[in-house]
Amino acid sequence: MKILFYHPSASSDGYPEPPLGLGYLMQIAKDMELEYQFYDEDHHSKIMQLADVARGFKPDILAVSFMTPQYYEAAKTIRKVKQILPTVSIIIGGPHPTSLPEMTMRDLQDVDFLCKGEGEKTFGQFLAYLKGDLDYRLVDGMYYRQNNQIASNSPRTLMSSAELNKLKIDWQKLMKHGPYMQKLSYRDIVLPVYPVLTARGCPYECTFCDEGNIWKRKLRERSVENVINEIKYLVDNFNAEYVCILDDTFTVKKKRVLTMCNEFKKLNIRFRITARVTDVDKEILAALAEAGCDMVAYGVESGDNKVLAKMKKRQTVDDIINAFLLTKEANILSYALCMVGNIGEDMKAVRETARLIRDIKPDQASCTIMQPYPGSENYRICKHNGWIRHHEWEKWVPSVLKTKNFKVVSVTDKMTENEIEKAFYVMNRMILNIRFKQKYGKYFFLKHKYYQNEIIPRIKTVGILEFVKHAVKMLNRLKMA
Repeated sequence: MKILFYHPSASSDGYPEPPLGLGYLMQIAKDMELEYQFYDEDHHSKIMQLADVARGFKPDILAVSFMTPQYYEAAKTIRKVKQILPTVSIIIGGPHPTSLPEMTMRDLQDVDFLCKGEGEKTFGQFLAYLKGDLDYRLVDGMYYRQNNQIASNSPRTLMSSAELNKLKIDWQKLMKHGPYMQKLSYRDIVLPVYPVLTARGCPYECTFCDEGNIWKRKLRERSVENVINEIKYLVDNFNAEYVCILDDTFTVKKKRVLTMCNEFKKLNIRFRITARVTDVDKEILAALAEAGCDMVAYGVESGDNKVLAKMKKRQTVDDIINAFLLTKEANILSYALCMVGNIGEDMKAVRETARLIRDIKPDQASCTIMQPYPGSENYRICKHNGWIRHHEWEKWVPSVLKTKNFKVVSVTDKMTENEIEKAFYVMNRMILNIRFKQKYGKYFFLKHKYYQNEIIPRIKTVGILEFVKHAVKMLNRLKMA
């Protein structure tokens, strides 16, 4: 039995990240002594084509994991591989299939099996079924076709922290064609970055987040020793110097963070994390700085307290201001993550967000459009109110700048499609203006490095015509009051 693992394009702007989920699944296949290959659209397409890999390898199984923004690319690839290899069996999983299992299988008729929820145990048992060692009807978390109907087994229960410690990633296969390079724009350098997940799940209930659909809002932590051993492996085998901690919120438990930082200091690496503004204090930030953390990304989302409450962020504007002040005092760079088009938000609230960003002066900031991703509370709210305008999945991306012919997915109680798109352009004009001035000086538009580092890569991403269209829209927006 041969398996081809496929990771669809994630609109990475040329700097993709290794898909850890498939890394875990490939290690399971390796432990079962199966033959397998791996293809990442963003990482491998410059050196080889998927069609050639499929024809040469002739897999029996195509395994695809994807999020909602990757749906369109995943669907195209599934059709293509099925045309090349009509007898191949296809199994899918990930956040989107987990959120809408029956709809996804109805829409993707070539899919034979679907894994709902946490995938490692389900996939391992699925492989056992294919080897003839297990009845597929006993595989929890599995959807399949039976008598022209979509059938499913019992739900899959989550693994314990102890079980997470036993999981391994097939780093050798992930890195077979070279490291994943990432641009640390705040450092203006490009270097290999290795992602590490120290815990799964998040105990918070932000309405825009779909992670609870898989992780059930339950936090399960790997042991500190287990995490450190993985990073040591990356250092010893790949000369890793920089690690991206992928935890939804790394700073949930203060004692664990301080213990982790003490161990990080012995590794001589740099790393970045995502944190909540309410979870940091002087002691935590000092420990992070000493351990090698050079950036903390915070979910600012909005500068309006009423909107934050509507989102169930459990934070206030004062909390945001305090966290960014403490981060600056600790000499750690800060990243402000913002959204527009939130439920309960109007243009006045968007202006408050813009003012907040100017006040807290983050080292880096970005703004996306709230997408009511399947599995999130916002999806249920927007669907119930009839606010969702389309299910053209190729346009379900959070940035106008990352797709052609973008269409706003959902209106809200306060904003129309046009107002949401306008808010996006206004916020990004302000953010980009601040970023470019910090990076290249007041007259950044006269510097050749500005065009080399900022304009040309964006043109390569969306094409010259689409770039010009976005630029004109952005330039035409009035500055925030």
